[in-house]
Amino acid sequence: MTMPLADDAWNEYQKAIDEARRAALDWRFAQSPEMRTQAMYFISMMQAFGFNTYMGPRTAYPTFFSHLMFTPVEYNWGAPSPDFRYHWTKIDGSRAYRIWGTRGDTPWLHIQAQKGWWGDPDQANIGAWDVDNFTIAPDGSFEIIASPDERPGNWMKLDPAAPNTCLLVRDIWDEWEGTTGATIHIEPLDMLSDDTLVLTEEEIADRLRGIAYQTRFSLDTWMRMIEEVDQAVGSNRFWLPDEDTTKIGGNPLAAYVKMLYDLGPDDAIIIETEIPDVKHWSLQLADYFYQTTDYRFHQSSINNKQAVVDADGKVRIVMSVKDPGVPNWVDPSGFPKGYAQWRWYLSDRFPVPATKLVAVADLRDHLPAETPIITPEQRHAQLLARRAEVGRRFGV
Repeated sequence: MTMPLADDAWNEYQKAIDEARRAALDWRFAQSPEMRTQAMYFISMMQAFGFNTYMGPRTAYPTFFSHLMFTPVEYNWGAPSPDFRYHWTKIDGSRAYRIWGTRGDTPWLHIQAQKGWWGDPDQANIGAWDVDNFTIAPDGSFEIIASPDERPGNWMKLDPAAPNTCLLVRDIWDEWEGTTGATIHIEPLDMLSDDTLVLTEEEIADRLRGIAYQTRFSLDTWMRMIEEVDQAVGSNRFWLPDEDTTKIGGNPLAAYVKMLYDLGPDDAIIIETEIPDVKHWSLQLADYFYQTTDYRFHQSSINNKQAVVDADGKVRIVMSVKDPGVPNWVDPSGFPKGYAQWRWYLSDRFPVPATKLVAVADLRDHLPAETPIITPEQRHAQLLARRAEVGRRFGV
């Protein structure tokens, strides 16, 4: 039995993926050995990611997944924050769903609804909700109805014209040690007699095209972003673009400050900023394909609860290949050139951190005299604790 629609879509899919692979490898920022392998990793990862986000989901049978979207090492597409545990699912905006769970003790739990996802040309932000603005029971449990028609109590408005709606949950773990994260579940309220797990040939074809589109759209988006930062400020300087990232899944309550870094083996970049009135801030690293650098086994990120603030109220962070022996260090983890991103969440303003490139040997001349010294033994203990806490968060 032939499957002409699926066969045509499969051929288009393979062609699109190979074209994306070639575009990634031909890019001027992908000419170093490590970036060429990262290019191949990105294209390969997007196939697994595409299956999880397009081929696999059934909106009539939703589940909030975590591991199938972002993980510290394997799934790092889109520069997921090292301080978040993400949950996501796909639903049909014309139907009604019950969402329930427990709040946990993290400082912020946020749900965002996106029309479509990166494989949909018309993707757009539908809405965003802070779970703490809903009624939560004394035991920390909550229940929310998501539907196109208004419901009493905790309610999230869906778009009935968005049959492929993505719900993305951000659970901030800024204080890693001992934190208890949220639990969250979902079920449909209107199971229909014709709901089935069996996909039609047309659905298979559409989903293959979605994976192909998502792969190329993601690649083009990240390459364009890197080029824009380079054109705006070059390397080793932060830049805050005037942009609306909600159209591609960015959080409407966040500002993303961007930098391309370029480090020699004996270089250090001192990053300095004032701290505004802010719910959460973080600095993380990624490669040029916007893949988050491993943060479980390396100290490649730092946040508002981990950083030591200096006596003048500013925070100073050192990025260097060599461990500089200071508390606020971020490790490029094998990528001497790459991308750095500062997140401000729920902030009264969005400072652009200042930077200074210095020699590691002269670093102490450029830092406050009271900057503590971190010994190799202390760093080793930090990394062991980091490994354990990220593992606990992801249940691995």
